[in-house]
Amino acid sequence: MRIYFKKVMAVVSIAGVLVISGCQKVGSVNPIEIAALNGPTGIGMVKLMSDQENVSKKYNINLYESPDEIVGKVVSGEVDIACVPSNMGAVLYNKTDGEVELLGTNTLGVLYIVENGDSIQTVEDLRGKTILSSGKDSTPEFVLNHILEANGIDPATDINIEFMGSHADIASKVVTEEGSIALLPQPFVTTVLANNEQMKAALDVNEIWKNAENMDLPMGIMIGKKVFAMEESKQLKNFLKAYEQSVKFVVNNPKQAAALTVAYGIILDVEIAKKAIPACNIVYKDAEGSREMLTKFYEILGAANPKSIGGKVPDEAFYASTK
Repeated sequence: MRIYFKKVMAVVSIAGVLVISGCQKVGSVNPIEIAALNGPTGIGMVKLMSDQENVSKKYNINLYESPDEIVGKVVSGEVDIACVPSNMGAVLYNKTDGEVELLGTNTLGVLYIVENGDSIQTVEDLRGKTILSSGKDSTPEFVLNHILEANGIDPATDINIEFMGSHADIASKVVTEEGSIALLPQPFVTTVLANNEQMKAALDVNEIWKNAENMDLPMGIMIGKKVFAMEESKQLKNFLKAYEQSVKFVVNNPKQAAALTVAYGIILDVEIAKKAIPACNIVYKDAEGSREMLTKFYEILGAANPKSIGGKVPDEAFYASTK
């Protein structure tokens, strides 16, 4: 844990990004404190987590169920690096007057339209239907609305979106109700497909987004404290290299990675994990490689709801130089 004597700026959560916020450091002790969500961002770290058990521990990696839990850790100064939803990075940058910066993108589109039936072949087939979804007033809602509008469907009048509390609640309902339709992320998609042979992944939201915007859908990013980036630049670069290698291992070795996701409690069934990992769109794109994609994403979110990105699109200083 690192100790600071200036106040730690407040953190607000909405989508997935890696950010660093600024305060003055007076002392540090390894390991680097890292927080990730218990989902695709955590899956990308499983090889790194496993390696830590067999070598001198450089990183203390903890997985959390909710972005809000990570926010608290960042605010209190308990973590140096955090993997969170993408729009959270913009919110933090604006709320802290530029004291946070983006380190990289770690997850692309993981959302799918799933159906207990076989009536949905195209986006147009959603017209007049009811879609179960979580994420009211957050990224899933904005993304769904955007792809509907891009395909000539008015979310307010041409479709009924029924919001529920959690992905797990939606998964339970869509599996048991014939004809139901839902917006779900991985690995929940793979789970519902395994639990009911009538279920199908009807539409890949990332592909629809790419067709509309000619770019991938950035869902998760990596953030950290600027003071940590400045004071511990070598350690940060080493971590980012190690994280990139972990991502490559997971993507190229889904069978072995699946066993690790079960070991760390991210996905509880190894067969589901094997199938889900290739669909989780786990990546590592550094800040510079993420700039164009995220800027456009933030512009789209800002047009839908300025509060979703903290009021304005981050400027160039948001994107860290980690070369």
